[in-house]
Formats: sequence, structure tokens, C-alpha cells
Amino acid sequence: MGYTPLAGLPMGSRSGDIDPSIIIKLLQDEGYSSEEVSDILHNKSGLYGISGSSDSLTVEQGYAIGDPGYTLAFNMFGYSARKCLGAYSAVLNNKVDCVIFTGGIGENSPHLHSLVCDGVHPVSHDSFSRKSSVSDITAISDKTRVLVVKTNEELAIARECFKLVVITLNLTERNLFSA
Repeated sequence: MGYTPLAGLPMGSRSGDIDPSIIIKLLQDEGYSSEEVSDILHNKSGLYGISGSSDSLTVEQGYAIGDPGYTLAFNMFGYSARKCLGAYSAVLNNKVDCVIFTGGIGENSPHLHSLVCDGVHPVSHDSFSRKSSVSDITAISDKTRVLVVKTNEELAIARECFKLVVITLNLTERNLFSA
């Protein structure tokens, strides 16, 4: 992510990185207002703009049965993720300790893991477990670990709220529960 959530990988409805000239074309040549372009980039792009669905599970299921729109969306997402992995790997002089997949499609898509990592960091799904909070899917021959980590966004939000309350009320461990 960059300055806004639009930068980086395409998401369910967000564009991800695009050629900046696309915005100029929409404004000048196609007659869209800046508000309309913003709406397109934030709400009508990404997986949705390509396939008609912003749901990664629906996109992957469509990919699995060979639907052209879903296949294009899935492959474009995988390509973008692989390109990002390659760029970061180059910046790190190919000294990547670990690649982590998380979130809906990252947690639940062995197809995506392979699409992103094959040829860069081999993966093996022999040890993949949907029940574990962390699964190591690293191929035995690879030095870079590839992990699938389940998220718990609600717990993370609750922890941050708790910290905010403690700081705001200037509570100490001693008087935390007597307040």
C-alpha cells in the first residue's frame, strides 16, 4: 500500500497499481469527472472490474472451472503478487527469509500460493493445514520459508482499542480493572 489503499496489488474492488495515463484518458478523452474516476478506481476495479465479482472465493471457483473472466482476474492478481514479490526480492538482494500469505485469498488458495511462488520459491502443500493458525508450505529444497497465517482482524482491533483506552484513561496495570 502506498499513499492510499489504491496502490499495490489489485483488490476486490480497488484498482491496485495502474498506468497513471489511464486517469488522464478517463478525464480528458472519456469525459468522466474526477469523482467518477475516483469511484471507478475505489469501487469498480480490481477483481470486480475484471470479472464482475469482488469476492476472491467466487473468483477462484470460477478460475477452477475455467471461466474466462474469473481466470483473467485470478491470473492478473497472481501476476501482480508475483511481480511485487520479485521486486521486493530484488531490493533485498534475493535474501528473502519468509513469504507470508494471509487474508481471505491468501489463507485459502493453494492455487494462488503456487501461482505467486512457483519458479521463485517452491511451495509444497503436503503440510498445509486449514486448522492451524500457521502452516509452513515451504518446499523442502527452498531456503525461503513460505507461510500461510490465518488472520483474526477482530482480535487485532480489540487489542488496539484496549491499548487506546488504557492510554486515554492513563491506566496502569494496578488500577486497570478497578476503573
